[in-house]
Amino acid sequence: MTNYINKINCFADAEARYRDTKPLVSKHHTLEEDVRPVGDRTRKQERIIKISDTCYALSCGGRADPVFTWGLSVDNQIRAAYPITPAEIGRLSPIVWRKLKDGTETITIRNGAGEWQHNHIYSFINRALPRNIGFVQTREGRQFLNTHERSRIYLPKTTSAPRYLVEYWKAEKKKGKMTSWHKAYMNAATAGDDGLSVTFKREENGRFTLVGEPHKVMVDRTYVNKELKASLKKDVTAFLEHVTALYPLMQAQINWSLRDHTNKELKQIAAELKLEKQVGGLYGNLFQGAEPKLIHRIIKDQEHPMRHSLTLTAMFKIYDAVSGFKMWKHRDTPSEEVEKLRNAHIRSSVNKWINEVCGFNNTIRKEI
Repeated sequence: MTNYINKINCFADAEARYRDTKPLVSKHHTLEEDVRPVGDRTRKQERIIKISDTCYALSCGGRADPVFTWGLSVDNQIRAAYPITPAEIGRLSPIVWRKLKDGTETITIRNGAGEWQHNHIYSFINRALPRNIGFVQTREGRQFLNTHERSRIYLPKTTSAPRYLVEYWKAEKKKGKMTSWHKAYMNAATAGDDGLSVTFKREENGRFTLVGEPHKVMVDRTYVNKELKASLKKDVTAFLEHVTALYPLMQAQINWSLRDHTNKELKQIAAELKLEKQVGGLYGNLFQGAEPKLIHRIIKDQEHPMRHSLTLTAMFKIYDAVSGFKMWKHRDTPSEEVEKLRNAHIRSSVNKWINEVCGFNNTIRKEI
């Protein structure tokens, strides 16, 4: 199997794997790049990198690999100004073996950066870990490590990034055009070590002991600000009643062409009113991440220039909720009951959107 990796179970194994692996040299790679695959040579991005005589990193490519850095649309001038350093490789690689001055051997494991999924990193860690450390991926999208002494050691997603990425997102923020995706990427590009890696000490018997305390499993819990929502209840109710009355008349006209037209119209109005930074996302998800106070003004003022765009956006949400209701799940349910369930589904979807776009939601990070 091309994705198989012979286990590296100690620092001596890492040292030997680097020493005994011939570097790839071709029209794509020079000897100076020192590309030494840790497993099958066709998977050259999965490689071992020598940081120093006492430190070896196992990398699967990505933003901290100076050779196999892909999927990042970063200004070449910034990348040239801040080249990836050996210290950054040692800090940010998925697996790093070290030998300390007293002879102690450690292995440090780091997750991917950002709250989304990093399947290529999970696959690599699972295959490249030593025998006595297990990797677990849960259905909730969290990752854990197991040893003989301890199970379910949480491996949180990291936020640390090499210097070139930190500087790139600083420059992007100054430009002022930050979508929700941009903000998520920027939050996953912080300078320095965030301390979100997991380090084990290798014992003489080949087993591993956790260094320090395990990371806490944190989740985001969303609560509705009932006082704020109550203060706008009259205006929100009137707005949604207006949308609900118009929807049957507009339903047949709702398509991607209308969405595109609405997007262009909103973009033009935002430019005229100099509200580009407050209007939030455009394109497929209008008003996503918009300034809540702007939405409040639109809902309260029937003559607001963006009122028509917000009304159509609410209709799009109803249309999507109708399309997303799975009729096949209720084949054996009486038609009147199905209609009730369908209406409840639509109300829930629209209410969720209102809570988000109006800023009624408060997110609190809690330990579980």
